[in-house]
Amino acid sequence: GAPARMPWAAMALVLAALAAALALYSRVGVPWYPDLPIRERLAMADAAMAARPSQADAEAAAEPPPPAQPDAEFLALMEKLRAAVDPATATDLRGLDLLARNEATLGNFIAAKAAQARLVEVKGEEATAEDYATLAEMMILAAGGYISPEAEQALIAALERDPRDGMARYFSGLMFAQGGRFDRAFAFWR
Repeated sequence: GAPARMPWAAMALVLAALAAALALYSRVGVPWYPDLPIRERLAMADAAMAARPSQADAEAAAEPPPPAQPDAEFLALMEKLRAAVDPATATDLRGLDLLARNEATLGNFIAAKAAQARLVEVKGEEATAEDYATLAEMMILAAGGYISPEAEQALIAALERDPRDGMARYFSGLMFAQGGRFDRAFAFWR
């Protein structure tokens, strides 16, 4: 009786598991497609990273954030700040810093990026890792979370000044993760 049915039950269970695995693979896998060697996959990821869209293209395609709802007093102060600090020509570091931070608070990331870029330009060699990491963050936010080649250059500048800068390391890892280079992302995040 019972011992004679055990091999048949085990075989039925194995066949059911095999059928389930084949059904799952046919839905989520790519049947009859050969495996890509790791070297080829990494080369494809590197080529895709090299061909990433520019900051301007990413900003044009990005979904704008929902508008902030600041109070009237804050908006009045922002209008005065915008009138006093033109990101194209300003040299007042405190004003540029305030403009960049407050534009970001309002969700105006493109304007915040312009003010932060000018701040870095005015500081020149005195620009810190934090200045460059903040510029990269503004660029990333303006591009809807995408890390463009231009944002990568700001991250590189930040890491040249301070290889342990947490924000620059995080965003550098995220950039590699976006490009399919999880091995390099892990190295930054570790």
